Amino acid sequence: MINLFKIKNLAGLFIFAIVFTSCSKEEMSSESQLKVSNATAVTTNDMIGYWKLSGMIADTAINLNADEVYDKNLLNETDCFNTMDITFDQDGTFVTNNSQMTFEAGAAKDEFSCLTDRIDTGDWEVRNDSLILIMVIDSTTYTHKKFINFETNTFSLEVTKIESNEYVNDPGNTQASPIRILEVEYTKS
Repeated sequence: MINLFKIKNLAGLFIFAIVFTSCSKEEMSSESQLKVSNATAVTTNDMIGYWKLSGMIADTAINLNADEVYDKNLLNETDCFNTMDITFDQDGTFVTNNSQMTFEAGAAKDEFSCLTDRIDTGDWEVRNDSLILIMVIDSTTYTHKKFINFETNTFSLEVTKIESNEYVNDPGNTQASPIRILEVEYTKS
C-alpha cells in the first residue's frame, strides 16, 4: 500500500501519516527549523509528560473528506490523526502513537483511508531549544532534530516535504500532494 504519511515519531512525524517526518543528523536542513517563540530557553522539564496532537496545519488548504470545503488544518479533514500523541519520560525515553493513511482505497484506488496506528519509541533530549529524537524504525536509526516553537502547554515544529519523503510514498496527484510544509502542534494533557 502507498502511505500518505507515516509519521515516524513525533510529531509525527511523527507524521504521517503524518503523516508523519525526519532526516539523519548529516542531512538536517536549516530550512526545516522553527524559531523558538518564547524568550526563555526550553528545558527538559518543560517537555516531560503526555502530549496530544492538537493541530496539523498545512501550507495549503486541501479537501481530504470530499465535502467541498478546503482546510489547512488536516484535523478538520480527517479523523485519522485523532489518536496521535507522544509521552516524554524523565529517563530520556519517549513513546509515540503515529497515524498512517493510504491513497489506494476505493473502487478507483484513488481515495484515502486510515490505516492502523503504529507505536514508536526511542530516546529524547532538549538541547539549545531543539528537540532531539532518536529511534529505530525497520532496522534504520533516525535522528530528528527540530527547533521547537514552545509556549505554555503547547509546542510545535515544522515538517517539510523533503523530510516527509523519507516516510511518505505519495504517488502524486493526490489530495495531499500540494502540501510542502506541515506545522505539527501538540498540547500537554
